[in-house]
Amino acid sequence: MGNCQPFAIMRLTHEAIRSGLKEIKELISDKYVDVEKLKATFNDIKRVIQLHASQEEAVFYVELSKKKKGVTSHFTSEHEEEKQAFETIDDLMNDVNSDETQYLLIDLLNSWVDNHLEHLIHEEEGLMNLLPELFTYVESVQVVRLIIEFDLEEFEHFQLKWVYDRLNSKQKEVYLGMLKGCSPANKFEDFLAKLAIE
Repeated sequence: MGNCQPFAIMRLTHEAIRSGLKEIKELISDKYVDVEKLKATFNDIKRVIQLHASQEEAVFYVELSKKKKGVTSHFTSEHEEEKQAFETIDDLMNDVNSDETQYLLIDLLNSWVDNHLEHLIHEEEGLMNLLPELFTYVESVQVVRLIIEFDLEEFEHFQLKWVYDRLNSKQKEVYLGMLKGCSPANKFEDFLAKLAIE
């Protein structure tokens, strides 16, 4: 299963989000957009992104700022901008009643997907590359446990499987290694059960 690679949780969550964004792009590229399927897909990816952003702001950015002050401020503002985008998309998604509003929604979603992809790259290049030099292995494990525990119920009952299901086989192996080494006390077997892994 591989060794625990603690901060793999962040990178692999990004990879799963990329997969979800690809699903959105595919849905809005169809000639006849299935609005109900689009809503469901968008709501799921929004749910994952919102938890991921909350984990970052409440735990990851806090711990990172202790090591290197001021490094996370721009990323917090990007999260704020995305909250506004979500509100606008939600409003329009709930009011798709004509071809015109559907075209507006498609344009808005295309723009949002592109912006979020840029945000992921920005975090990976601006923050994730710093982690090996700023955190010891033991510190990394502790931070990842805090990330998982931030909203353990939402992580265990939604984010965990949503992310896992969108990873390739090698990524799944790394994810399981991270879970094995970094899960909160007595939670690893519960997580495996949620993933339907024997």
